[in-house]
Amino acid sequence: MRLLAPKSFEIGLWVQAEGANRTLDSAEKIKALVKRACTAGVTDIYAQVYRSGRAWFPTKLADDSPANRAGQDPLALLIDLASRDQEYGCTIRVHAWINAFALARNKKAPIIRELGAEAVLKDQYGRSLLEYPLSGKPAWAKGFGLGTPGIFLDPGHPGVRGRIIDIAAQLVRNYPRLAGIHLDFIRYPYALPISPGSRFSPRLDFGYNEASVARFERKTQNTAPRTGVSVKRTDAAAWDAWRRKQVTAAVRGVHETTRGLRKQVIVSAAVLPWAERAYFSAFQDWRGWLKSGFLDKAVVMNYTGDVHLAAQISRSALAARRVKTPNPRAPRVVIGLGAYLFTKNPAGLWREWRAAREAGADGVALFSYDQMVENDAMWKFPVQ
Repeated sequence: MRLLAPKSFEIGLWVQAEGANRTLDSAEKIKALVKRACTAGVTDIYAQVYRSGRAWFPTKLADDSPANRAGQDPLALLIDLASRDQEYGCTIRVHAWINAFALARNKKAPIIRELGAEAVLKDQYGRSLLEYPLSGKPAWAKGFGLGTPGIFLDPGHPGVRGRIIDIAAQLVRNYPRLAGIHLDFIRYPYALPISPGSRFSPRLDFGYNEASVARFERKTQNTAPRTGVSVKRTDAAAWDAWRRKQVTAAVRGVHETTRGLRKQVIVSAAVLPWAERAYFSAFQDWRGWLKSGFLDKAVVMNYTGDVHLAAQISRSALAARRVKTPNPRAPRVVIGLGAYLFTKNPAGLWREWRAAREAGADGVALFSYDQMVENDAMWKFPVQ
């Protein structure tokens, strides 16, 4: 039996709900996942149980019809199998992976029906993401396109943040052996080419919903920099800071609520690799979350086929771990690697893995199981 010490090197595995394998739709596929993961030495599974308003666990907070596909609660089965050290020879921590503010292409998500279209983000032109094409660039965006096309919810809407917190709390409450909550898309969408906040033009950025703008202007006495509105540079900086605080409030709410239910819960987040870009363009202050103590672990999405660049990103990201925090747990930084980029050349993936470890990472996480499931070469992990 392999027991995991708190400071052990993590080997994580992201398991998609609607990827090519659709692992959580089948009890047999869930069993195969746990068996293969145990044999390979995986320590942590990030199972996608909430995506685009759909849930792979029983709940009234989302469309939970996918939870019925396996013939039983797929999350409960996964946690049960991952805890059977006598049967599989190891114990694997299972984290509930939540796509927080992203709804992919699901315009019929229950949260939109319940909170209304105002829950969906609008750009500085006042256009809702419900009006955007689901692929390609909108004609009115003046050359910009979404980094991740699709529908995003407004972090400035209290009901949106409350829904994320409620889902996390229900998961912790209903699954006592669940190791943690893993937040993904815990940010605003960003445009390509990159717009560094609202202070520069031309740009494309989001959060200009009427209620959110009104709350900002009422609380700060600043003016939101909508298109056609004359604003000062200080207004733009205040607006960016306010949007950053909305995302932070969601992370803090999840941490405080779940920790209040069970102190052992680990709150982690999949975060953008360039911390400055995340801060300025997506309003994701993940270094600040680690420092403030309400994020236990940052999993940095270091997805690149350039092994030299990957090593640089890992070294840069690991600087965030050297912070003082009120959290009694030392902050952990795990490097997420794009396994999907190396299906024909696993050796490159192992080079990135070793570089992350040499840089001092607390572990690596592989994205994703779907591209690895039928590829034996991708399970020959470097010797620890």
